[in-house]
Amino acid sequence: MEESNKGVGVVEPKVMNLKLPEGGYRLESGGLLKKIEVVYEECGAPMRDDNVIYICHALTGDAHVAGIRPGETKPSGWWEEMIGPGRAIDTNRWHVICANVLGGCSGTTGPMSVNPDTGRPYGSSFPQYTFSDTVDVFRMLLRQLGVKRLAALIGGSYGGMQVMDWITRCPDEMERACIIASSPSLNTQALAFDVVGRAAITDDPEWRGGDYYLEGDGKGPKAGLASARQLAHITYLSRDLLQAKFRRELQKNFVEAPADERAKRDAEFKTYFQIESYLDYQAMKFVRRFDANSYLHITRSMDLFDAGGRYGSLDAACARVKAKCLVVSYQNDILFTEWQSKDIVASLLRNGKEVSYCHLEAGTGHDSFLTDIDDLSGLVGGFLCTRDPKVMKWQVRHYRHVVDMVPEGSKVIDIGCGDGTLLNVLAEVRHASECDGVDIDIDRFKEAVADGNDCFWLDADEGLGMIPDKHYDLAVCSDTLQEVKNPRGLLAEALRIADEAIVTFPNFANYRIRLTLGLTGRLPVSKSLPFQWYDTPNIHCITLKDFRALCDAEGIEIVDVKCECRHPVGKALLALGFKNLGASRITARIRRKAK
Repeated sequence: MEESNKGVGVVEPKVMNLKLPEGGYRLESGGLLKKIEVVYEECGAPMRDDNVIYICHALTGDAHVAGIRPGETKPSGWWEEMIGPGRAIDTNRWHVICANVLGGCSGTTGPMSVNPDTGRPYGSSFPQYTFSDTVDVFRMLLRQLGVKRLAALIGGSYGGMQVMDWITRCPDEMERACIIASSPSLNTQALAFDVVGRAAITDDPEWRGGDYYLEGDGKGPKAGLASARQLAHITYLSRDLLQAKFRRELQKNFVEAPADERAKRDAEFKTYFQIESYLDYQAMKFVRRFDANSYLHITRSMDLFDAGGRYGSLDAACARVKAKCLVVSYQNDILFTEWQSKDIVASLLRNGKEVSYCHLEAGTGHDSFLTDIDDLSGLVGGFLCTRDPKVMKWQVRHYRHVVDMVPEGSKVIDIGCGDGTLLNVLAEVRHASECDGVDIDIDRFKEAVADGNDCFWLDADEGLGMIPDKHYDLAVCSDTLQEVKNPRGLLAEALRIADEAIVTFPNFANYRIRLTLGLTGRLPVSKSLPFQWYDTPNIHCITLKDFRALCDAEGIEIVDVKCECRHPVGKALLALGFKNLGASRITARIRRKAK
């Protein structure tokens, strides 16, 4: 068996009784907990000062993030494919810790726990708590374990919101942070789903005001909790996934169902659609493992969380961040939307923080971060284990004209950065103070992030609005102009986010292209244009003259132009001043004309 498939083996839950201040732990809401137990799990390499990663679990998750539970025969961790030897969170290198959340029902003190003052379960007397209280419980646990600073803090969904609280409120406690499928606060639609879900529980007569434990009959608000879970589960999956998986198909036992059963279901207004059976199954599975009071407390604390509320704005909160951040959103996630992740990134950028952003197009909705993790694994693994890129001499030669135009120590963004090679060259040769990239090819994007670059998964044709005005000294568009649908828009955005731009493109007026077309009637395939016409990323044919005309029309000044050609005839034509005819490639530095 390959090492990457072995997993972390058996992981046993542990219990820590927190050392609380005299009299107990005072919650932000004013409530008091005289005793707090935390159930946690840890796995991986031996703990060192620089290798601890803490993972914040999702809303109804638990500490069992990876491995085999005692007594089980196969791994059952909720993020099993992410954690283990050779995996994204490589346990040969990292020591991983995950604890059950305060107020939950998986061992850490919550409504089901015994109140030391009464000897009975807390039930309705369990005090209200905030996200910051939850995070502070984790922090107390880590201090008792001897952890002074985290190498990384990672969380998805509800866990990602905990990361937001942690990095803004306690910015010195982590080196890196991953915020996955999350947001600084819930959007209105997500709030609405939680409101209805909680109402389903509290309207169930068996809830009994939260004191259903005391009756001893084991009932509780199971129907209400089941309805809440069904509603929530719909939001975890995208509409496209639900449609593809179930359509309007009926359950297989519909035809064989006896008449009395059909009559009963009709009387209860039930159907035989597969989606109904699926939701019933998910609800019953959830009811068996989760507590209704915990669901009420956890969702309320999530609803009330606002990362910027404590400081007056999200920008003010992000100004406190010191960690290098990775923010990830998912396509068709209605709970934690793409725009909410971009809000986080934009605030971090406005405050000059190190941040990368990627939008993954899994298409399966919010739960993608748990179920479709191939791309996420590559991103997180590269982000955590930044390698030292080796810049080769031929790479410097290839980009020599761009390098010559970049002043020492500049802040640079490469729009269409690919695997980050040019960013690496500029960091080494020009000692660029900031090297960021933009690309939409996910495989090349992951390579650029793994080299330590801050990158943004953005489509230049849709604008770069997340990036603040004049954030950079230079925007580089290296072989990007001819590949976008809207070259004018690209130039406008480049000169919005930077004082100047450097643009490179193949010159389609080069003499060899003209000769090939004239003599053979076919488009050329060469080192500078290595694609057949039907397989080329170049959707615009640009010449130097065309570029000059475009810049003049857009109020853009061409500050410098470098023309190059490797062939003797082209070099001779350039020497004679025939730039449009001789050049095979153009590098131009541009800026807005003074008004």
